[in-house]
Amino acid sequence: MSSRANILVVDDDLGPRESMRMILKNTHTVYTADNGESALRVIEEKPIDLVTLDLKMPGMQGMDVLKEIKRLNNNVEVIIVTGYGTLNTATEAMKHGVNSYITKPYNIDEITSLIDKAIEHRKFNLKLRNFFQEALFSEEGEEEEMDNLPPLNEGSLTGTDISEELLDVTELKFKKMKEKKDDFSNEIKELEGRLIRSEKLSMVGQLAAGYAHELNNKLSTISGYAEFLHGKINRSHPELSELLNNLQTISNQIDKATKFTRNILDLSREESSESEPTDVQKLIEQVMPYVEHKAQKQEIKIMREFESHLPLISVDLGKLEQVFLNLTLNAFHAMPDGGTLSIEASRVSREMGDLLRVKFKDSGHGIAAKNIKKIFEPFFSTKGKGVGTGLGLFISRRIVESFQGSIEVVSKEKEGTTFIIEFPALMK
Repeated sequence: MSSRANILVVDDDLGPRESMRMILKNTHTVYTADNGESALRVIEEKPIDLVTLDLKMPGMQGMDVLKEIKRLNNNVEVIIVTGYGTLNTATEAMKHGVNSYITKPYNIDEITSLIDKAIEHRKFNLKLRNFFQEALFSEEGEEEEMDNLPPLNEGSLTGTDISEELLDVTELKFKKMKEKKDDFSNEIKELEGRLIRSEKLSMVGQLAAGYAHELNNKLSTISGYAEFLHGKINRSHPELSELLNNLQTISNQIDKATKFTRNILDLSREESSESEPTDVQKLIEQVMPYVEHKAQKQEIKIMREFESHLPLISVDLGKLEQVFLNLTLNAFHAMPDGGTLSIEASRVSREMGDLLRVKFKDSGHGIAAKNIKKIFEPFFSTKGKGVGTGLGLFISRRIVESFQGSIEVVSKEKEGTTFIIEFPALMK
């Protein structure tokens, strides 16, 4: 920014007008006008920063000139210089944004001091406006939002009223920020939904082999009984009641096989997210059939301990089921050579209201102290390469917290791990 300011001296008297010009010409660019109409034409044509204005002039009076200057450019600094000053005129001038008021005759030091202060004030306003422009409109593609505001010229100090403009600019920016925040929140929710479903499908993949094995067992039973029944019929076996029992066994096995396949489909299906009063004990019991085969194969014993009269909680059934399933599978992974998984549920009394606490405690290899703070981070995993997605616990925490719950972990190496989940209990 140039240190020279553009100053307009307005006075109908040649002597004071030329005197002011001589005082200022070495440090500033000085324009002169002998009446109000000429002064306004200069302001319209030149980037004027400051005006020294005489109040008593032929034709258009100084106070009217002041009002018109402020209409054209409200941020031009104005210093009233008059030999006919009164308290009333000074008060009225100040109401219209005059920077200073001085009466004739004046000394050089006094007038130059007032002008220097006014110019510094104008420079400060410009810097402040530039700062807000840079701070509020620094993102790519937002420069066009300044089009409705007067341009900032580094060679001069012109501009509109700084306070009103900054309020407008700030309001506009915060409106844009809110819109972006809303859009970003929607994108985050959509992404989280995809991650949750992706992790769910990953768990389905982990369980698929076990289900396939279980399904094959059921179908083998069906096949065996079908062959047995066929032989009986071929030999015209007379015990019809036994044949009916065999047929019932076939039907039961078919129902079980159908239920297993339906569970796989239900587990992988995308659900709507709606909270409802939920019985955690029943929900845990629903999860157990998914993992029974894997538990038997790894020689893992699942212990369940529930207090009587547990409170209900408000959650999405499908999402919390995914959390419990993920914690169970993590416990299985920590016990490759067998062990015990204890699942406990209890009521906890607090001053702010009761909580429902659920614990998943395994006897596995535990978690290293250096990893405790990382396990809820996305893509962090202590499992081997290609095992899991590293999103299970991250997603589980997001799900729990979305229903005003909390989840934490307590673990020591070689001593097992306990995940503790708490939800606000619903009032009866």
